[in-house]
Amino acid sequence: MKRTIRIVNYAVNGAGAGHLSRLVGISRWLRRYAAWMGARAEIYFLTSSEADSILFTERFASFKLPSKTAVADSRIDKATYLALAKQWVWHSLGLLRPDLLVVDTFPRGSFGELLSALDLCKARALVLRPMLESFARRPEVMTMLPLYDAILVPEREGDADVPVPEEARRRMRWLGPMCMRERVEMMSRPDARASLGVAPGAFAVYVTAGGGGDAGAPEQLARASAALTDAGMHVVVGAGPLYRGRVERRPGVTWLAHETAAELMPAFDAAVSAAGYNTFVELMHAGVPTVFVPQEKIADDQHARAMRAADKGAATVLTRDASPEDLATAVGRFRDASVSEAARVAARAIAPRNHARDAAAELLRLVCAPSEVDRAEAAVTDAMLELAAGASADVESLIQVAHALDGDGGNATRQRDLAALGQSSAAVLAAAKGAGASDDATLRLAQALERRTAGSSAAERAEALTSVLEACGPFDDWEATISLVSSHAGGAAHAVADAVKEQAAEASKSGLSLLEAAASASRRTR
Repeated sequence: MKRTIRIVNYAVNGAGAGHLSRLVGISRWLRRYAAWMGARAEIYFLTSSEADSILFTERFASFKLPSKTAVADSRIDKATYLALAKQWVWHSLGLLRPDLLVVDTFPRGSFGELLSALDLCKARALVLRPMLESFARRPEVMTMLPLYDAILVPEREGDADVPVPEEARRRMRWLGPMCMRERVEMMSRPDARASLGVAPGAFAVYVTAGGGGDAGAPEQLARASAALTDAGMHVVVGAGPLYRGRVERRPGVTWLAHETAAELMPAFDAAVSAAGYNTFVELMHAGVPTVFVPQEKIADDQHARAMRAADKGAATVLTRDASPEDLATAVGRFRDASVSEAARVAARAIAPRNHARDAAAELLRLVCAPSEVDRAEAAVTDAMLELAAGASADVESLIQVAHALDGDGGNATRQRDLAALGQSSAAVLAAAKGAGASDDATLRLAQALERRTAGSSAAERAEALTSVLEACGPFDDWEATISLVSSHAGGAAHAVADAVKEQAAEASKSGLSLLEAAASASRRTR
């Protein structure tokens, strides 16, 4: 039986979606690395974000509390809400008893409730985004930091100031910028523009106010859209999952309501954006020249972040009261190919790599053997992500099928050629898609074949499995196919595949179903 690593992400915050997005990016890698280690990552989110639809899209389970914004709008008594929220967090952690708790930015919790809840978790980690110094040095922040087993900073050392007390400094790791998607996971430019309805020759500008929860977002998006469409540009509005304003419908405007734009970044020639952490990193990581319009936040210095990009030549910074003409002029500079290319290079230099994978590895080292994590890091690379995408499968399915083909029982100890193993797994999953088999059915079929072919290689099992998928695809009965494979006494992979193909051919000729053929085969082996 697979071991389970239970992880709880604490993403309880106010009007933004940043905490949630950052933890999703990390959790995607937690799930991948755990799969390579032969473990099951049981990941939960405790969140008050109204952007929790992101979690459903990314296949994460969540427990949802109303946000402070929703409570205020609903005129719920604040004291009642705070008491409820604290009890909700305590009881949730008490019931889940996670192996690992991951908290984003606010070490004491949004309601000050984590001080008495940290002991309910075996290991505790804080993802500490840089904050305004006046907020970061508050006693309620500084006194909590030593209580965490790891403090992960999503910036490179020297790019930001993160005050930490001396007793917590040895647990601090400067990792680098983090976002939800790797570059290899983004759509190609032609595909992204086609999906957005952007004409091949149009100058496309992404306009966003971050998560959409800022009070000035509707006006900011409307003014920018009008100014840029009047200048002959195609505008793609990323309203954000928290946006509640009016949807602007006009020629030359594509409106994204609750969708994220992370995979669509190659479509854009430029952007107009707030300078919140996640949107900033997404744009810089994708190399999108940007006009930043910073927002005022309690704990986040968006202006300093935007100016860092401007100083590097990746962006221009305007104030929120800039005129439409100034905005159009600032964006229009990026129509010049040489200016645009220089800004793209500068942007990618600010966020050359998505370090969410490094954060995931550091977190897993708190609860797993470091050598296991090292092997997972070496195996699950961008090349594996590309193979999974080419097979229209998720990375975890590709990994699990690879383990079954290799016959290592999930221990990741036998692999001789990781590249060849990944290619074999991707080929099987692609064949499965063509035959109409789900990833789950394909995995179970691979596991059944592995149990019957102890002496075969991964390549031999992959070839055999592909032929079984092709032969049994017309029946569209994968439970029966698994039974057919399981009914054989064993031997070489090609021999088992040949036998299954023969039975499928006989079933087709005689008008039997695969289930009937499997039952007949089972009776013959008794």
